[in-house]
Amino acid sequence: MIVVIAAIEGWVNHERACQLTSKHSKDANLTLPRVVDKGFLVTSGEKRDKSFSLPGMEPLTPEDVFANALSSAKSLTHSDGNLTYSDPDGVEQNKIRDKNVSFISELLDRPFIDDLDVLGVEFCAFLEAMAAPSKEHRRLDTEVMKELLLRLCDGHYLSVSVMEILLGRKAQSIRQNYLKPMVDVKQLKLAFPNKPNSPKQGYALE
Repeated sequence: MIVVIAAIEGWVNHERACQLTSKHSKDANLTLPRVVDKGFLVTSGEKRDKSFSLPGMEPLTPEDVFANALSSAKSLTHSDGNLTYSDPDGVEQNKIRDKNVSFISELLDRPFIDDLDVLGVEFCAFLEAMAAPSKEHRRLDTEVMKELLLRLCDGHYLSVSVMEILLGRKAQSIRQNYLKPMVDVKQLKLAFPNKPNSPKQGYALE
């Protein structure tokens, strides 16, 4: 059943194995390594971030997307209306950043906001104004916060680290109290579904 789940959904982790096989957590802990040892699945990540997939069918990971990305804004140049980066050797990384300086990858279906410091001034101010109620009202109603998150995540992936700054709230609290429930009911989607706990995870409107 675990191998079938991995084949259909592209990956499986400990939590997913427990959900779909109705097995006790201990059984999943014992079964997953055995399936890997037999060569049916390969593993990626560590501890809570560990996931399993069929050999040769490993799903997209943050490392695949960000491994060659340059995060420094010092080497920004203009090209065809988009912002691009050049590495120290002069090799241009085309379309690494869009006009708002959101990160772009052909591996993702939309831009990824991973760093407020490199965002365009107007776009950054727009996001900050949208998130302002969270900082102004510490006891913001849950539904109001969820609506705010839906607006913040519209049109791009937004990292939890950026949300933490915009909302003025702890990343762990945002993830547990709002993001995870919203992903569960498909209001938001993950940039990397097989790495739900990755610090490089991003969230977008479903």
